[in-house]
Parts: sequence; C-alpha cells; structure tokens
Amino acid sequence: MARFPSFLALVLLCALVWTYPVHSAPVAEPASDFNLPRWKTGESVKLSDFAGQIVVLDFFAFWCVPCERASRELESGLQKYYASRRGNAYGIPVHVLSVNIEQDLPEQTAAYLRRTGASFVVNDEEARLLEMFGSSGIPYLVIIDGTGSTANKPEFTIVYRHAGFEGVDRLRAIIDSLGSGSPAAQLSPERAARSTDRFAANAGMPATRKLELDTEFAWASDMFLTDSRLSYREERPRLEWNAGVAYASYAEEYRPFRSLDFFGFNEDLFEDRLSLQADGRLKLDESWTLVAAAGGYKGYPNYRRVWIANRYRQKYDHPDFPRVPGYEEPNPQGAKGSLGMRWEYLPTQGFAEATFGYARDQTAPGYEDGTDSDGNYKLIQGRERLDTWRLGFSSENVLTRRLRTLQEFGFAWVSDRDLRFSYRGSANIALSERWILRGEGGVAKEAPQFDAWFVGGSLEYEITPAVQVGLTGRYYEDTGEIENSLPITSAAPPLRSWEAGLRLRAAWGRVALQIYVAPLQADYDMRRGIGEEFTYLYSDRAWGLARGALVLTF
Repeated sequence: MARFPSFLALVLLCALVWTYPVHSAPVAEPASDFNLPRWKTGESVKLSDFAGQIVVLDFFAFWCVPCERASRELESGLQKYYASRRGNAYGIPVHVLSVNIEQDLPEQTAAYLRRTGASFVVNDEEARLLEMFGSSGIPYLVIIDGTGSTANKPEFTIVYRHAGFEGVDRLRAIIDSLGSGSPAAQLSPERAARSTDRFAANAGMPATRKLELDTEFAWASDMFLTDSRLSYREERPRLEWNAGVAYASYAEEYRPFRSLDFFGFNEDLFEDRLSLQADGRLKLDESWTLVAAAGGYKGYPNYRRVWIANRYRQKYDHPDFPRVPGYEEPNPQGAKGSLGMRWEYLPTQGFAEATFGYARDQTAPGYEDGTDSDGNYKLIQGRERLDTWRLGFSSENVLTRRLRTLQEFGFAWVSDRDLRFSYRGSANIALSERWILRGEGGVAKEAPQFDAWFVGGSLEYEITPAVQVGLTGRYYEDTGEIENSLPITSAAPPLRSWEAGLRLRAAWGRVALQIYVAPLQADYDMRRGIGEEFTYLYSDRAWGLARGALVLTF
C-alpha cells in the first residue's frame, strides 16, 4: 500500500520541477508623470514633485487581505527605514506613496491606514494609474528611479513593477543599487558598507507576531467536551510559521446495552488528549512557496473512542472478574507530517497547492470473542496501528474583486481500507461593501459503501469596520463510517446532522475577539442487529456549541 502513494509523490515532485519557471530581470522603461489628489486634503501630488528621488508606489484597497501586510511592511521596512538613514546607500531620498484605488466607504480605508501606519496616501479611485501600469491585481508595487531627474528636465524610469509582495529585502536590493551616477550621490564608507552588508539590510526587518487562544465547548445531556488551543504565529516577508499546543477533555456518561452487556454498569468517564502542532511556509521565489507541517498527540482522538474503549474495558477487564487473557489497556497516540508546494500561477489572483502527508496512529483497538484452530476460546483483537497516506490538491482564485473561490481535492489510503476521495469547494462573495456571503459544500466517497455530503453557508454584516455579525448554517449526511475489521462493528451508523449559529467578530487595535454559538442536532440510523452494543453511544442528541477565539497582534 505504501508504494503507490510514494510513487504519486515522486510523480508530483517531477511535475513541479518540470514546470518550475525561469524569471527574467526587470527591464527599465520611462515613467509618465501623474497627478493624484492626496488622501483627506486633496492636495495635488505629481511624480515630477520627486525629481532626484526614488518613489515606491503601493497600490492597495481596504478589502484586499494581502495588501494590508504589504502596506504595513513597506511603511516600516522602506519609508521609516530610509528616512532614519537619510536615504539609500547613495544618500538618495526614498518615498513610499500608498495609492488607494477604492472610492467607497472612506471610513474603512481610514481604518486600513490606521492598521498599516501608511503615512503618505494618494487616491487613484478609478484605478486609472493602476491600469496605466498594466495591472488589475493588487497589491501592486512599482519602483520609479528619479535620480537622474531635475525640476527642469524630468527623467523618471520604472525599474521594478510586480503584482504581489516579494518582501522588503528584494525591494531594498533594487533601491540601494540606484543613484550611483547621480550628482546628489554621497556614498560614504559607512553607506558603502551598509549597501553590501546583507545582515545590515535585514536589520529592522518587520515581523508580525500573533498570539491566539481559542476554546470550543460542546455539550449534550450526557456529555461535556472541550478543546482549547494556544498558538504563536510569526509572519515575515519570506517565512511564516506557527506552533501551538492543544488540550481536549471528554466528560461523558457510559451506559451499557443491558441485553448484550450483562455485567456492564453505568460509569462516569473522563479522559483527555494533549497535542502539539507546527507548520510553516517558506517563500522560495515570487511564484513558489514550500509548505510543511508536523504534529503529534497522546490521548483519545474523540469522545466516541473513549466510550468504545470503556465498553471493552468493562467486558474484558471487569473489576469483579480477572482480566481476560489477550486484553490490553489502550494507549492511544499518534504523529503526522506533510510536505508540499504552493504555486502562485497568477500574481495575487491564482494559487495552486499540492501536499503529501503521512500519519501513524496507535488506536484503542476493538475486541471480539472467538476461537483458535483447536476450538479453544480466544480473544480477537482488532487492528491497533493505522497508517494513513494523504495526497491533497487545492486551487484558490480571485475571480473578481468581490469573488474568491477555493477548491480542495483529497485522496487518503488507510490500513486495510480502500481509497477515500473527498472534495470541498467554497466561495466568498462580497454582495456589497458591508454584506458578505460565504458558501461551501463537499462530498466524500470510499468503497464499499461510504458516501457523505455537506452544504453550508453564512451571511455576514459589518456594523462598523471593527465589528461584524453573521448567521451560519450547515447540513451533513453520510451512509455510515468504515472504521474497523471486526465482525461486530463499532463504526458510526448513518448520520444526519445540522447546525445553525450566530457569529460575532470584534477588534480593538491589536486585539481581536470572535464568538460563535449554535445548536446542533445529530440523528443516527441504527441498524438492527449490527453494533447494538453501541446503541447509547449513537443515540440521537441535541448538542450545544460555543467557540471563542482571542487574537493578540504585536
């Protein structure tokens, strides 16, 4: 089984190498003058005003998610960086002009500018200047060399333009190479050392750090479940990484099926799980990003496994009887890892990602009474170790400024089981500047008879730039899980579930809070005579859900 996924991974790697693009150096070209009004004041700002200087144009809009990071890092990593050093390596002044292309909802643009700290903002509300530079996608960056220009003889040259943000390292390298032949150039020994010192160039590199705490509660009449996670994320121009620790607890009532578990008894159960997770993205160049993730856990993966393990514990390790030979106390734990590549095939608008992963789980196995070849009693143990190979493909596309879609395809091979295929699609639609519609749906299939599908969506309204509310709904249905290889299955029977909830998001400066509450109804279709020992586990239940997340950015 392992050879087939490995072969696919090799084919995928070869395909990535074969399609790896070769990027050419930018070609200098003349820059036409422009005249734009300054944000708030309406003051006229012309390119000719910056004769003898270097200008960086940062095209943005408040609704553009990647723009926010670019604007923030350009302000601190270029504008403030060169202002504190009185220019680039040759003493040429550098100015970052943040160019707003959105004319609606100026209060949201103002909130964007407060978050990013952009200090010199002009309006290109009909995006004519952006179109003149030949782009429709943002963030879009342009570096214009005006070092050879004077007030009487304007000579501005475009030396760099790019859809997407490559990081301030790349931009500084270009900026510090400009102006050597300018009459204003003043290359002191100190500046010369700085211009060739890659570590000095990295000094002051901005990094966004986030600390996030999120907690989820789920409760029913006989169960109370929690799942909490504390994570730290750091974002730099070329590297993003995240590490976190999670703790889950399961408090539930166990009730045996009396007609089959004659010596079973009611019992209050409590188990927990501790897990660690880390992932990262390393940008290799303007189109390719390496993605990786790893994690592990110790404890039961979900409340169902706790209930099932206790059923076997009572039957084969009953406190009033000797332990049945062959029964072992479960020790569930596992680890996983994945590696992949992300390809930006359309700058800022089209992304494709492929990942290959492996997971090993030591489960709480099931048991069944049986006999050996001589007819003697023997306790039959189900599979204890599961190996899972996964191959995933996804494609994210910004079709218009108001429509973003995501398509995800997955293939999974689990020990002693057939291939499982899954698909999930989602779309974000900005109905207006304050209303956002999010829709999703998906299917999963596995031989011999597992089929599942779901559909869901949410409608969100922005009360203010800092506060949003939304209504969420989701429906799920399947034909029953495939989990073990024993004659008496502990797998979940066919399930139908739905939930409808209310979501609230709020932000204050560097702090963001999200709350979600919802009822959830789960209805199982028990099959008479098959797995009746688990009747109480798979009883229809009305659940309550509550989730909360607190994010601190610094």
